[in-house]
Amino acid sequence: MRPRARLAVAGVLAVAVGVPGARADSTTSISAETGVEVDSNVERVETGTGLDTATTQATVVRVGAKLDHRGRALGGGYSLVVSDLTRFLPSNEVAQENVTVLAGTARWLHAVHERPVLLGAGVTATDSIGFQTEVGARTFRNVGADGLLVLRSEDRRALTLGFGWRDFTYKPDPQFDWTGPAATVRLDMILWQPANKTKSLELVASLGFEARGFETKALINDCAPNTIADPNCTAATDLPRRDRYQRAGIEMTWVGEQIAAIGYQLALIDSNSFGQSLARHRISASGTFPANDKTFITVLAIVQLDQYLDGLVVRRDLVSQEFTNVEDENRSSLQLRIARKLGSEWSLEGRAAIWRNLGSAEMSLDFHRELLYFGLVYGK
Repeated sequence: MRPRARLAVAGVLAVAVGVPGARADSTTSISAETGVEVDSNVERVETGTGLDTATTQATVVRVGAKLDHRGRALGGGYSLVVSDLTRFLPSNEVAQENVTVLAGTARWLHAVHERPVLLGAGVTATDSIGFQTEVGARTFRNVGADGLLVLRSEDRRALTLGFGWRDFTYKPDPQFDWTGPAATVRLDMILWQPANKTKSLELVASLGFEARGFETKALINDCAPNTIADPNCTAATDLPRRDRYQRAGIEMTWVGEQIAAIGYQLALIDSNSFGQSLARHRISASGTFPANDKTFITVLAIVQLDQYLDGLVVRRDLVSQEFTNVEDENRSSLQLRIARKLGSEWSLEGRAAIWRNLGSAEMSLDFHRELLYFGLVYGK
Protein backbone atom coordinates (compact mmCIF):
# COMPACT_ATOMS: atom_id res chain seq x y z
CA MET A 1 0.00 0.00 0.00
CA ARG A 2 1.31 3.45 -0.90
CA PRO A 3 2.05 5.95 1.94
CA ARG A 4 -1.05 8.07 1.33
CA ALA A 5 -3.21 4.93 1.32
CA ARG A 6 -1.75 3.85 4.67
CA LEU A 7 -2.44 7.33 6.07
CA ALA A 8 -6.10 7.26 5.08
CA VAL A 9 -6.66 3.75 6.49
CA ALA A 10 -4.92 4.77 9.71
CA GLY A 11 -7.25 7.78 9.99
CA VAL A 12 -10.36 5.61 9.74
CA LEU A 13 -9.01 3.15 12.31
CA ALA A 14 -8.07 5.94 14.69
CA VAL A 15 -11.65 7.16 14.80
CA ALA A 16 -12.93 3.59 15.08
CA VAL A 17 -10.84 3.03 18.21
CA GLY A 18 -12.29 6.17 19.79
CA VAL A 19 -12.09 9.94 19.79
CA PRO A 20 -10.74 11.45 23.02
CA GLY A 21 -13.31 13.59 24.79
CA ALA A 22 -16.34 12.04 23.07
CA ARG A 23 -19.59 12.81 24.88
CA ALA A 24 -22.13 10.34 26.14
CA ASP A 25 -24.87 11.72 23.84
CA SER A 26 -23.60 9.68 20.89
CA THR A 27 -25.86 7.35 18.93
CA THR A 28 -25.09 4.00 17.35
CA SER A 29 -27.11 1.95 14.88
CA ILE A 30 -26.29 -1.59 13.75
CA SER A 31 -27.59 -3.58 10.80
CA ALA A 32 -26.81 -7.03 9.42
CA GLU A 33 -28.02 -9.37 6.72
CA THR A 34 -27.61 -12.93 5.56
CA GLY A 35 -29.13 -14.68 2.59
CA VAL A 36 -28.75 -16.80 -0.53
CA GLU A 37 -28.88 -15.68 -4.15
CA VAL A 38 -28.77 -17.32 -7.55
CA ASP A 39 -26.61 -15.38 -10.02
CA SER A 40 -26.77 -16.22 -13.74
CA ASN A 41 -23.46 -14.49 -14.53
CA VAL A 42 -21.46 -14.59 -11.33
CA GLU A 43 -18.18 -13.67 -13.09
CA ARG A 44 -19.87 -10.69 -14.82
CA VAL A 45 -18.37 -11.45 -18.21
CA GLU A 46 -19.33 -9.94 -21.54
CA THR A 47 -20.07 -12.12 -24.53
CA GLY A 48 -20.12 -11.30 -28.21
CA THR A 49 -18.32 -11.52 -31.52
CA GLY A 50 -14.61 -12.19 -31.09
CA LEU A 51 -14.84 -12.96 -27.37
CA ASP A 52 -14.11 -16.49 -26.13
CA THR A 53 -16.24 -16.12 -23.01
CA ALA A 54 -19.19 -17.90 -21.41
CA THR A 55 -21.38 -17.03 -18.43
CA THR A 56 -21.37 -19.11 -15.23
CA GLN A 57 -24.44 -19.57 -13.03
CA ALA A 58 -23.82 -20.10 -9.31
CA THR A 59 -25.41 -20.05 -5.88
CA VAL A 60 -23.99 -17.35 -3.62
CA VAL A 61 -24.20 -16.97 0.17
CA ARG A 62 -24.17 -13.34 1.36
CA VAL A 63 -23.30 -12.08 4.85
CA GLY A 64 -23.05 -8.39 5.71
CA ALA A 65 -22.91 -6.03 8.69
CA LYS A 66 -22.81 -2.26 9.19
CA LEU A 67 -22.17 0.02 12.17
CA ASP A 68 -23.09 3.72 12.09
CA HIS A 69 -21.85 5.76 15.06
CA ARG A 70 -22.38 9.52 15.54
CA GLY A 71 -21.51 11.87 18.36
CA ARG A 72 -19.58 14.93 19.47
CA ALA A 73 -15.89 15.32 20.28
CA LEU A 74 -13.30 18.09 20.43
CA GLY A 75 -15.99 20.73 20.02
CA GLY A 76 -17.40 19.27 16.82
CA GLY A 77 -19.61 16.49 15.52
CA TYR A 78 -18.25 13.27 14.10
CA SER A 79 -19.60 10.21 12.28
CA LEU A 80 -18.11 6.80 11.71
CA VAL A 81 -19.52 4.17 9.38
CA VAL A 82 -17.86 0.73 9.19
CA SER A 83 -19.22 -2.14 7.09
CA ASP A 84 -18.40 -5.55 5.68
CA LEU A 85 -20.06 -7.49 2.87
CA THR A 86 -18.97 -11.04 2.07
CA ARG A 87 -19.96 -13.22 -0.88
CA PHE A 88 -19.19 -16.93 -0.62
CA LEU A 89 -19.74 -19.53 -3.35
CA PRO A 90 -20.01 -23.16 -2.19
CA SER A 91 -18.71 -24.30 -5.60
CA ASN A 92 -14.92 -24.22 -6.07
CA GLU A 93 -15.24 -23.76 -9.84
CA VAL A 94 -15.25 -19.98 -9.41
CA ALA A 95 -13.36 -19.65 -6.12
CA GLN A 96 -11.98 -16.26 -7.20
CA GLU A 97 -15.51 -14.88 -6.69
CA ASN A 98 -15.25 -15.44 -2.93
CA VAL A 99 -14.72 -11.84 -1.88
CA THR A 100 -15.20 -9.76 1.24
CA VAL A 101 -15.37 -5.96 1.13
CA LEU A 102 -14.35 -3.94 4.18
CA ALA A 103 -15.26 -0.26 4.15
CA GLY A 104 -14.94 2.62 6.59
CA THR A 105 -15.75 6.32 6.51
CA ALA A 106 -14.94 8.85 9.23
CA ARG A 107 -15.93 12.53 9.25
CA TRP A 108 -15.52 15.39 11.73
CA LEU A 109 -16.93 18.93 11.43
CA HIS A 110 -16.56 21.94 13.71
CA ALA A 111 -18.70 25.09 13.62
CA VAL A 112 -16.86 28.39 13.17
CA HIS A 113 -18.07 30.55 16.10
CA GLU A 114 -21.71 31.59 15.54
CA ARG A 115 -21.48 31.50 11.77
CA PRO A 116 -23.32 28.90 9.64
CA VAL A 117 -19.92 27.58 8.55
CA LEU A 118 -18.29 24.26 9.45
CA LEU A 119 -14.72 23.14 8.90
CA GLY A 120 -13.49 19.58 9.14
CA ALA A 121 -12.00 16.55 7.51
CA GLY A 122 -13.02 13.14 6.24
CA VAL A 123 -11.26 9.90 5.41
CA THR A 124 -12.56 6.85 3.59
CA ALA A 125 -11.16 3.40 2.85
CA THR A 126 -12.52 0.40 0.96
CA ASP A 127 -10.66 -2.89 0.58
CA SER A 128 -12.04 -5.76 -1.51
CA ILE A 129 -10.23 -8.96 -0.53
CA GLY A 130 -10.28 -12.41 -2.11
CA PHE A 131 -10.18 -14.97 0.71
CA GLN A 132 -9.87 -18.28 -1.17
CA THR A 133 -7.50 -17.27 -3.97
CA GLU A 134 -4.44 -15.04 -3.89
CA VAL A 135 -6.23 -12.32 -5.86
CA GLY A 136 -10.01 -12.32 -5.96
CA ALA A 137 -12.13 -11.31 -8.92
CA ARG A 138 -12.28 -7.53 -9.40
CA THR A 139 -10.63 -6.98 -6.01
CA PHE A 140 -9.39 -3.48 -5.34
CA ARG A 141 -8.39 -0.95 -2.71
CA ASN A 142 -9.63 2.65 -2.76
CA VAL A 143 -8.70 5.18 -0.08
CA GLY A 144 -8.98 8.93 0.23
CA ALA A 145 -8.80 11.91 2.56
CA ASP A 146 -10.43 15.35 2.27
CA GLY A 147 -10.51 18.72 3.94
CA LEU A 148 -14.14 19.87 4.19
CA LEU A 149 -15.95 23.22 4.23
CA VAL A 150 -19.72 23.26 4.78
CA LEU A 151 -21.86 26.39 4.32
CA ARG A 152 -25.40 26.18 5.70
CA SER A 153 -28.51 28.34 5.37
CA GLU A 154 -30.97 27.49 8.15
CA ASP A 155 -32.00 23.83 7.81
CA ARG A 156 -32.93 23.95 4.14
CA ARG A 157 -29.64 24.33 2.26
CA ALA A 158 -26.08 23.09 2.65
CA LEU A 159 -23.09 23.47 0.33
CA THR A 160 -20.19 21.09 0.95
CA LEU A 161 -16.74 21.65 -0.58
CA GLY A 162 -14.03 19.02 -0.37
CA PHE A 163 -10.45 18.83 -1.55
CA GLY A 164 -8.11 15.92 -0.96
CA TRP A 165 -6.37 12.87 -2.41
CA ARG A 166 -7.37 9.48 -3.80
CA ASP A 167 -5.33 6.29 -4.14
CA PHE A 168 -6.76 3.37 -6.15
CA THR A 169 -5.25 -0.11 -6.48
CA TYR A 170 -6.68 -2.75 -8.81
CA LYS A 171 -5.24 -5.98 -7.45
CA PRO A 172 -5.58 -8.29 -10.51
CA ASP A 173 -3.69 -5.88 -12.79
CA PRO A 174 -1.49 -3.01 -11.48
CA GLN A 175 -1.58 -1.18 -14.83
CA PHE A 176 -4.91 0.25 -13.66
CA ASP A 177 -3.54 1.64 -10.36
CA TRP A 178 -3.73 5.40 -10.03
CA THR A 179 -3.34 8.20 -7.53
CA GLY A 180 -3.99 11.94 -7.54
CA PRO A 181 -5.82 14.97 -6.12
CA ALA A 182 -9.60 15.20 -6.00
CA ALA A 183 -12.16 17.96 -5.52
CA THR A 184 -15.90 17.72 -4.84
CA VAL A 185 -18.84 20.12 -4.54
CA ARG A 186 -22.28 19.07 -3.26
CA LEU A 187 -25.44 21.14 -2.80
CA ASP A 188 -28.33 19.81 -0.68
CA MET A 189 -31.61 21.76 -0.81
CA ILE A 190 -35.14 21.30 0.51
CA LEU A 191 -37.23 22.85 -2.25
CA TRP A 192 -40.57 22.44 -0.49
CA GLN A 193 -41.75 21.27 2.91
CA PRO A 194 -44.96 21.96 4.90
CA ALA A 195 -44.83 23.31 8.44
CA ASN A 196 -45.41 19.85 9.97
CA LYS A 197 -42.46 18.46 7.94
CA THR A 198 -44.34 15.29 7.00
CA LYS A 199 -43.43 15.68 3.31
CA SER A 200 -40.58 17.21 1.35
CA LEU A 201 -39.17 17.75 -2.10
CA GLU A 202 -35.37 17.64 -2.00
CA LEU A 203 -32.63 18.38 -4.52
CA VAL A 204 -29.02 17.17 -4.52
CA ALA A 205 -26.52 18.46 -7.09
CA SER A 206 -22.86 17.48 -7.20
CA LEU A 207 -19.64 18.07 -9.13
CA GLY A 208 -16.41 16.09 -8.90
CA PHE A 209 -12.92 16.13 -10.36
CA GLU A 210 -9.95 13.77 -10.09
CA ALA A 211 -6.53 14.11 -11.72
CA ARG A 212 -5.52 10.45 -12.06
CA GLY A 213 -1.85 9.63 -12.50
CA PHE A 214 -0.80 6.14 -13.61
CA GLU A 215 2.64 4.52 -13.52
CA THR A 216 2.02 2.97 -16.94
CA LYS A 217 2.78 4.74 -20.24
CA ALA A 218 0.17 6.39 -22.43
CA LEU A 219 -0.74 4.57 -25.65
CA ILE A 220 -1.20 5.83 -29.19
CA ASN A 221 -3.15 4.32 -32.06
CA ASP A 222 -0.61 2.49 -34.24
CA CYS A 223 -3.18 0.64 -36.33
CA ALA A 224 -3.27 1.02 -40.11
CA PRO A 225 -5.34 4.00 -41.37
CA ASN A 226 -9.07 3.42 -41.79
CA THR A 227 -9.01 0.15 -39.79
CA ILE A 228 -10.94 -0.78 -36.64
CA ALA A 229 -9.10 0.07 -33.42
CA ASP A 230 -7.42 -2.99 -31.95
CA PRO A 231 -5.44 -3.24 -28.67
CA ASN A 232 -2.86 -5.42 -30.45
CA CYS A 233 -1.70 -2.55 -32.65
CA THR A 234 -1.44 0.22 -30.08
CA ALA A 235 2.02 1.45 -29.12
CA ALA A 236 3.41 2.87 -25.88
CA THR A 237 4.79 6.41 -25.71
CA ASP A 238 7.37 7.93 -23.36
CA LEU A 239 4.63 9.86 -21.55
CA PRO A 240 3.01 8.55 -18.35
CA ARG A 241 -0.70 8.01 -18.62
CA ARG A 242 -2.79 10.86 -17.20
CA ASP A 243 -6.60 11.00 -16.95
CA ARG A 244 -8.93 13.83 -16.04
CA TYR A 245 -12.05 12.37 -14.46
CA GLN A 246 -15.02 14.75 -14.21
CA ARG A 247 -18.57 14.10 -13.10
CA ALA A 248 -21.75 16.12 -12.62
CA GLY A 249 -24.99 14.86 -11.18
CA ILE A 250 -28.43 15.99 -10.07
CA GLU A 251 -31.15 14.09 -8.17
CA MET A 252 -34.68 15.07 -7.11
CA THR A 253 -36.36 13.16 -4.26
CA TRP A 254 -39.95 13.23 -3.02
CA VAL A 255 -40.49 12.03 0.56
CA GLY A 256 -44.01 11.37 1.82
CA GLU A 257 -46.13 8.27 2.20
CA GLN A 258 -44.08 7.08 -0.75
CA ILE A 259 -40.48 7.87 -1.63
CA ALA A 260 -39.59 8.60 -5.26
CA ALA A 261 -36.34 9.78 -6.82
CA ILE A 262 -35.04 10.57 -10.28
CA GLY A 263 -31.47 11.50 -11.17
CA TYR A 264 -28.95 12.03 -13.94
CA GLN A 265 -25.16 11.77 -13.84
CA LEU A 266 -22.59 12.59 -16.50
CA ALA A 267 -19.07 11.20 -16.10
CA LEU A 268 -16.31 12.22 -18.49
CA ILE A 269 -12.87 10.63 -18.60
CA ASP A 270 -10.41 12.58 -20.74
CA SER A 271 -7.23 10.51 -21.14
CA ASN A 272 -3.95 11.05 -23.00
CA SER A 273 -3.88 7.28 -23.58
CA PHE A 274 -5.65 6.05 -26.72
CA GLY A 275 -8.87 4.12 -26.14
CA GLN A 276 -9.38 5.20 -22.53
CA SER A 277 -11.49 8.37 -22.98
CA LEU A 278 -15.12 7.82 -22.07
CA ALA A 279 -18.38 9.75 -21.64
CA ARG A 280 -20.98 8.01 -19.47
CA HIS A 281 -24.63 9.04 -19.18
CA ARG A 282 -26.54 7.48 -16.29
CA ILE A 283 -30.26 8.03 -15.60
CA SER A 284 -31.89 6.48 -12.54
CA ALA A 285 -35.44 6.37 -11.20
CA SER A 286 -36.65 4.66 -8.04
CA GLY A 287 -39.74 4.39 -5.90
CA THR A 288 -40.55 2.88 -2.51
CA PHE A 289 -44.14 2.41 -1.34
CA PRO A 290 -45.99 0.32 1.26
CA ALA A 291 -48.06 -2.63 0.10
CA ASN A 292 -49.50 -2.80 3.64
CA ASP A 293 -48.36 -1.82 7.12
CA LYS A 294 -45.61 -4.49 7.14
CA THR A 295 -44.57 -4.91 3.51
CA PHE A 296 -42.62 -2.40 1.42
CA ILE A 297 -41.78 -2.56 -2.27
CA THR A 298 -38.89 -0.75 -3.99
CA VAL A 299 -38.38 -0.52 -7.74
CA LEU A 300 -35.16 0.82 -9.27
CA ALA A 301 -34.42 1.41 -12.97
CA ILE A 302 -31.05 2.53 -14.36
CA VAL A 303 -30.31 3.42 -17.97
CA GLN A 304 -26.63 3.83 -18.80
CA LEU A 305 -25.09 4.80 -22.12
CA ASP A 306 -21.32 4.82 -22.68
CA GLN A 307 -19.63 6.75 -25.48
CA TYR A 308 -16.06 5.70 -26.27
CA LEU A 309 -14.54 8.91 -27.57
CA ASP A 310 -11.66 7.19 -29.42
CA GLY A 311 -13.89 4.42 -30.72
CA LEU A 312 -14.29 1.14 -28.84
CA VAL A 313 -11.10 -0.73 -28.00
CA VAL A 314 -12.27 -4.16 -26.84
CA ARG A 315 -9.71 -4.33 -24.03
CA ARG A 316 -11.80 -2.41 -21.50
CA ASP A 317 -10.37 0.07 -19.00
CA LEU A 318 -11.52 -1.48 -15.74
CA VAL A 319 -10.87 1.72 -13.84
CA SER A 320 -13.81 3.36 -15.61
CA GLN A 321 -16.08 0.97 -13.70
CA GLU A 322 -15.51 3.05 -10.54
CA PHE A 323 -15.56 0.16 -8.10
CA THR A 324 -17.45 0.83 -4.90
CA ASN A 325 -18.34 -2.60 -3.54
CA VAL A 326 -19.30 -6.07 -4.71
CA GLU A 327 -22.79 -4.79 -5.58
CA ASP A 328 -21.60 -1.97 -7.82
CA GLU A 329 -22.80 -2.53 -11.39
CA ASN A 330 -22.18 0.04 -14.10
CA ARG A 331 -24.82 -1.42 -16.42
CA SER A 332 -28.38 -0.63 -17.27
CA SER A 333 -30.61 -2.54 -14.87
CA LEU A 334 -34.10 -3.11 -13.49
CA GLN A 335 -34.35 -4.14 -9.85
CA LEU A 336 -37.19 -5.10 -7.52
CA ARG A 337 -36.95 -5.38 -3.73
CA ILE A 338 -39.69 -6.57 -1.34
CA ALA A 339 -39.21 -6.27 2.43
CA ARG A 340 -41.55 -7.81 5.03
CA LYS A 341 -41.21 -6.68 8.66
CA LEU A 342 -41.21 -9.48 11.24
CA GLY A 343 -40.94 -7.13 14.20
CA SER A 344 -39.22 -3.96 15.30
CA GLU A 345 -35.73 -5.28 14.40
CA TRP A 346 -36.08 -8.18 11.96
CA SER A 347 -37.38 -8.38 8.41
CA LEU A 348 -37.38 -10.71 5.43
CA GLU A 349 -36.14 -9.40 2.10
CA GLY A 350 -36.39 -10.64 -1.47
CA ARG A 351 -34.67 -9.11 -4.50
CA ALA A 352 -34.77 -9.71 -8.24
CA ALA A 353 -32.66 -7.89 -10.81
CA ILE A 354 -31.53 -7.95 -14.42
CA TRP A 355 -28.56 -6.16 -16.01
CA ARG A 356 -27.94 -5.43 -19.68
CA ASN A 357 -25.63 -3.42 -21.94
CA LEU A 358 -27.59 -0.84 -23.91
CA GLY A 359 -26.30 0.16 -27.32
CA SER A 360 -24.19 -3.00 -27.45
CA ALA A 361 -25.25 -3.80 -31.03
CA GLU A 362 -22.70 -1.45 -32.53
CA MET A 363 -20.05 -2.66 -30.07
CA SER A 364 -20.72 -6.39 -30.72
CA LEU A 365 -20.58 -6.87 -26.95
CA ASP A 366 -23.42 -8.23 -24.84
CA PHE A 367 -23.91 -8.43 -21.10
CA HIS A 368 -26.62 -10.60 -19.58
CA ARG A 369 -27.07 -11.09 -15.85
CA GLU A 370 -30.09 -12.07 -13.74
CA LEU A 371 -30.20 -12.44 -9.98
CA LEU A 372 -32.66 -13.72 -7.36
CA TYR A 373 -32.04 -13.23 -3.64
CA PHE A 374 -33.82 -14.12 -0.39
CA GLY A 375 -32.49 -13.19 3.03
CA LEU A 376 -32.99 -12.08 6.62
CA VAL A 377 -32.18 -8.51 7.74
CA TYR A 378 -31.56 -7.13 11.25
CA GLY A 379 -31.56 -3.46 12.16
CA LYS A 380 -31.34 -1.68 15.49
